[in-house]
Amino acid sequence: METIYNVIQENPDYFAWVFGIVNVLWGLFVYFNKQSHDKALATLKHELTLDADRRKKVFELKVTQYEAYVENLDRFGKKHKVDMPARMQPVFDRYFNDYLAATQSGDKDKEREVITWFSSQISSLMQEGLSDVLKLQSESNRLKLTATDEMIEIFTKLEELTKSSMDKANEFMGNFTEIVFAQNNELSEQYQAELKVLGDQTQHTAQKLMQQMRAELNEI
Repeated sequence: METIYNVIQENPDYFAWVFGIVNVLWGLFVYFNKQSHDKALATLKHELTLDADRRKKVFELKVTQYEAYVENLDRFGKKHKVDMPARMQPVFDRYFNDYLAATQSGDKDKEREVITWFSSQISSLMQEGLSDVLKLQSESNRLKLTATDEMIEIFTKLEELTKSSMDKANEFMGNFTEIVFAQNNELSEQYQAELKVLGDQTQHTAQKLMQQMRAELNEI
């Protein structure tokens, strides 16, 4: 230590210059280190802000899509559980009244006319129902593009149940005239029981879908 002290005493200007250089270099290091730290901090803050904005936009988009789908699903359920039967009742009433009057008068042409009219009315209602199913399926396909595997599985199950319900309703209506003629109440009750089971399964699956939607929104 004494040797170093003597050397410094002999060359004070030189060591003053060296210490100055060291201090400058240290100052530069501290400065650039701070600049790098500030830049990294700003970059991180920017990335977090972008991520937060992205999550917010994704959340808002999914909420809008899910709300629209659930509203359409509710409308579909109400239409085919309440509105459709209400619209079909006058068709049934007119069919029974007109057909009974035709058979009592022995008017075969009128009988065929009534049957043809009834078939066209039922066919029109069934086509409308099929159109509603296809619209709902188109919307679910759009949601599947960004859905998780769990949600896609529920969507697929819901689509299968909806299609099965429509197919069974079409089959029932297709055989309705024959069922009435043969007074086959057992077959009619069987169709109604099968439709009720499908309806209950569809409602249960729709509830599972909404639970999955809420769970996925909470994860965003």
